[in-house]
Amino acid sequence: MTENMQKGDLVWIPQHTRLHWLREDSDKRYLVTDAPRTAVICEEKDRSYDVFFDGNLWTINKAYTYPMGGRSAG
Repeated sequence: MTENMQKGDLVWIPQHTRLHWLREDSDKRYLVTDAPRTAVICEEKDRSYDVFFDGNLWTINKAYTYPMGGRSAG
């Protein structure tokens, strides 16, 4: 669920999720999370986010991100 998420929001990334390193003039890389993690959205794209994760900028499919923070009942 990625409704209403935008630059600066903290997102939750489940275990075993693939993130991609997609930068021009650079090797293409990926990593798979070994545990649930959090990241900060830096840029929104059509079907993905660029997120700041472990000191680097990674790309992740929006379908694999969830908003952090609880919603109050009421």
